[in-house]
Amino acid sequence: MRTRLALLVLGVGGAPLAAQGSVALYNRWNTLTGFEFQRYSFKDSIGSNRVTAASQWSIPLVVVAPIGRRMSIDVTARVAHNAVTGDSTRTFTGLTDTQLRLLYTLGRDRAVASLALNLPTGKRSFSTSEFTVSSSMSSPFLSFPVSTLGTGFGVTGGLAYAVPAGGWNFGLAGSVRYATSYRPFSDQPLTYNPGLEGRLRIGVDRIIGQRSRVLVGATYSTFSTDQFSGSGIVNGWFNPGPRFIVDAGYGLTLGRTSVSFGAWNYYRAAGSDGAGPSADVKENVFNAELRVSQQLAPRVALEPLAGFRQWNPGAVRGGRLYTFGLNARLGLTDQFSSTLTARVSPGWVYDPGNGRIDLTGTGISVLVRYQR
Repeated sequence: MRTRLALLVLGVGGAPLAAQGSVALYNRWNTLTGFEFQRYSFKDSIGSNRVTAASQWSIPLVVVAPIGRRMSIDVTARVAHNAVTGDSTRTFTGLTDTQLRLLYTLGRDRAVASLALNLPTGKRSFSTSEFTVSSSMSSPFLSFPVSTLGTGFGVTGGLAYAVPAGGWNFGLAGSVRYATSYRPFSDQPLTYNPGLEGRLRIGVDRIIGQRSRVLVGATYSTFSTDQFSGSGIVNGWFNPGPRFIVDAGYGLTLGRTSVSFGAWNYYRAAGSDGAGPSADVKENVFNAELRVSQQLAPRVALEPLAGFRQWNPGAVRGGRLYTFGLNARLGLTDQFSSTLTARVSPGWVYDPGNGRIDLTGTGISVLVRYQR
């Protein structure tokens, strides 16, 4: 439980429990790859670029490995293809940045230190037309698998600590991120120097009876001032507003059936620049999802799911999505497993120029995992 809570507050996802003699979070080799595709089509054109569809496919590559008794390493990279259709079709294909992370367990298994590096293997300078494509993928409402193609070099240091208290487990984590400057446009003399990011997270979990579990967490992020430089820059700085994420989850197991419910709310406060407060970046996203997993055989499970998402950017009406899908988990061998997912997401988005516009999202993914 302490190991799992440390994973919760670190936000690194699930991992096998430590084997005897090892307290590393990851004590087995794992690799993950596959194919993911997501597309949104709009009933009418939207935005100044008159977009009617946006799509992305990506090939992830994840490697996780233990290093000794206390340390583990994971490396993540993707190849992504993005396409935006409007008055014309614009596309971009390339490698994303590579994330490398070291995790070290301190003491017995209650504290974990992390060091993460963002290696700028992805393209970070785009032409104006290419930037239209990359920026279309960064919407927190549509939530594409790859939201950022390339930035500068970055390093993040973090520490997480978890402790049991009665029937509860409490966790606290903090991190600081530093990123170097880079030029976001290849055809404009603009240099962007992002400020420091500090993040603090608290989390609690508890097993209720023999069949259920509840988790609750909250994350606070704050940023120092971003700097812009180049010809024609009037106000060369921007102070991003703080961001808050609250999340909760509940899981229940009844024989071969498992029911899980999860929800999160992301709030981004208004920022400010030399001209005063800027409410354009203010937004709120709420997401909830229900899953029911049925174990049909020792290595086969089906999981229908239903989700809801509400987006409110500042004072403007945002959008809404309803998601329906099916996951299939297949244990191919003792080492190989696969997850197949299909989703459809009808909904709408509000465009200030055209009013409410209906949209339909579709997505499929096939992921294969090897473990030894």
